[in-house]
Amino acid sequence: MQLLSDNILSLADWYGEPLGAHQAEYWVGQLQSPPQHLSVRSRPCFRKRLAELVARYWSGRDAEMTYRSLAAATRSDTERALLELCYGQLLLARKQQPARKHLDRGFILAAHLLPADDYFRVMKRHQALAVLPLSANAAAPAGLDALLKEAGVIRKLTGPGKQPGCTEKRHGDTLG
Repeated sequence: MQLLSDNILSLADWYGEPLGAHQAEYWVGQLQSPPQHLSVRSRPCFRKRLAELVARYWSGRDAEMTYRSLAAATRSDTERALLELCYGQLLLARKQQPARKHLDRGFILAAHLLPADDYFRVMKRHQALAVLPLSANAAAPAGLDALLKEAGVIRKLTGPGKQPGCTEKRHGDTLG
């Protein structure tokens, strides 16, 4: 799992790649059992709790409860931004509401923390994905590449500057 293998968690990375149910269940079990060298009272590190959120989401467990618990325990703008971006990415990978709310909140929190290149990379990614239709019901999981391709197709079909689902307004009432 990317969250556990990287040395530094980047605010610009994508953490919403789908995990298979069996792999997610494995990680839930691994992440919930405390390491032998830590006492029961030790606070698990943020990285481990964020990885647990990802594993719980992909295993079909109640990830929102984990998100809320982690949100209450964040200690810095970086942790809050990572949490919002990660949770928004998970929701977006299944085209669920309120993905954009979390992505927007995460980007606002991260903006002053990101180097210029990363800032523009995240901003462009969010702009590209903004055309994806979201709903309360989860769609089949999709990785970032698939989501970007789908968003590109939607943009081509709707035309430049138009949002999907918006009909062009005609002035039939005044022009006939």
